[in-house]
Amino acid sequence: DWHRRSLTINEDLNNRPGMASSYHLLGRVAQDRGRLEEAEDWHRRSLTINEDLNNRPGMAITYGQLGLLAEARHQAREALAWVVQCVALFDQFPHPATGPAPAHLQRMTHTLGIAALEETWQNITGNDLPPAVRHHVLTDPSTAV
Repeated sequence: DWHRRSLTINEDLNNRPGMASSYHLLGRVAQDRGRLEEAEDWHRRSLTINEDLNNRPGMAITYGQLGLLAEARHQAREALAWVVQCVALFDQFPHPATGPAPAHLQRMTHTLGIAALEETWQNITGNDLPPAVRHHVLTDPSTAV
């Protein structure tokens, strides 16, 4: 209810960054409640605004969330693609704005294999998988300090 009130205020003010944030939060609530179609709609609304504004941190958060949503739907390849889009937004890896995405990328790579990551990275970025990303995903998470 509070997120919807916030959205109404942001819409009245034409505060697009605020609208994107409200859409994202409404998507999270819908996703937490198992309403995956509704969640996707909210996240895509948020993503449209963030892309229009070139708000890379906002885009990263939403790409990551869409990845988790695809994973909840058992769409592993689609989930991997969203997470790659998230972490590939920035030259630095890992980048603070990508939040837990590097850990999700590592987990998904352990499930799907390094070849799936290499192919997905190439398809999305047009580049080979960077050495820092390769090293990260191939590191055993149980040995990380």
